[in-house]
Amino acid sequence: MELLMPAGSLEKLEYALLYGADAVYAGVPFFSLRARENEFNFEDLKKGIEFAHQRNRKVYLTANIFARNLKLKPFTEALPKWMELNADAMIMSDPGLISMVKEKYPEMPIHLSVQANCMNWQSVKFWQSIGVSRIILSRELRVSEIKEIKDKVPDMELEAFVHGSICIAYSGRCLLSHYMSYRDANQGVCDNSCRYGYNVHAYDPEKVKNQTEYYLEDLRDPGQFYQIDEDENGTYIMNAKDLCLLENLAELKEAGVISFKVEGRTKSVHYAAHVAKIYRQAIDDLQDGKPFNVQLLDEINKVANRGYHKGFLMGQPSHEAQNYKHSTSREFTQKFAGLVVGESEPNQVKVSVRNKIRVGDLVEIIGPKNNHHGKVTKIVTSKNENTDAAHGGAGEYLLSLDCDMMKIEPHSLISLL
Repeated sequence: MELLMPAGSLEKLEYALLYGADAVYAGVPFFSLRARENEFNFEDLKKGIEFAHQRNRKVYLTANIFARNLKLKPFTEALPKWMELNADAMIMSDPGLISMVKEKYPEMPIHLSVQANCMNWQSVKFWQSIGVSRIILSRELRVSEIKEIKDKVPDMELEAFVHGSICIAYSGRCLLSHYMSYRDANQGVCDNSCRYGYNVHAYDPEKVKNQTEYYLEDLRDPGQFYQIDEDENGTYIMNAKDLCLLENLAELKEAGVISFKVEGRTKSVHYAAHVAKIYRQAIDDLQDGKPFNVQLLDEINKVANRGYHKGFLMGQPSHEAQNYKHSTSREFTQKFAGLVVGESEPNQVKVSVRNKIRVGDLVEIIGPKNNHHGKVTKIVTSKNENTDAAHGGAGEYLLSLDCDMMKIEPHSLISLL
């Protein structure tokens, strides 16, 4: 079983692998559905693939846009350079682009992106017939449907999302962003319109004969209104909770899934590392025949999320799959504070600070192997000056810790309790 983690940058790629991922997926510039947030260039992709291969891990390149005519020529021109990277597979959705890769580079494995919405075994057979070696299954499938697909097409690799954000659309093929801000989610520039706040206004009934019209006001752009319909159930809210199948990996394995995929190329390095570590333990326990460790559910709540649900795996989601309180990720128990840099000394550590740390703060040090708790007793700036607080974006600080360990692992994370 493979743990497949997102990599939105070289740093996230490295941390995901160090914390237990078997493989990562990274977007190629201009042809990935995370085009705006993708920090990778050719050189970073090359470094990342070398880093992974030195550790016998894999990197899959994501080029999963639905291409317009104007993208075909630059795609053809970019292909030879991507092939030089020696990636382990390409994740794609557009049949035309897939055919171009298979024609020129038939040896390159193609994984069908979830964007292609492959939901039945007949579709799987079709994609297999044109050379696709793995199907990333639609998030809308139940576990029984996945099992039937595997039974009908036993020699096809199946990959399924187990964690991360859910779009109010078939696996991300959303038109809302394009409608509201002219940013096409299917071209890689989603603006997350479904996550933002809106006011509902009733049009002046004196000016409308025989009916009342309602409008949404986008709080990002006051004065911008969109007409909406409302029935006896009200106006439907679009903000889905996050997917979390941490305790259902056994069912997916039994159904024939061999790769467990986590969403989140735009999430933090803390997310990439911490989620990888948690799912790594769950997968290892499953492979060793151990029962599910319920404490992992507490661990997964330490990272930013919108609340969790199980998607469609066990049946149709109820109204509880929506987050009606707020659109941002707030349902977490810890706050990411910084990254350990360089080698640590006994009870002292140099930290690249991401969020404010104060003397007296209680922290958890999360390492690739072990977690430890402590208290910040002293903070020293890069100019060797004592301070009461370390600020994100202000460089590196030396922290003294009253901690239950003498030396902190390299590449550890620090979270505020």
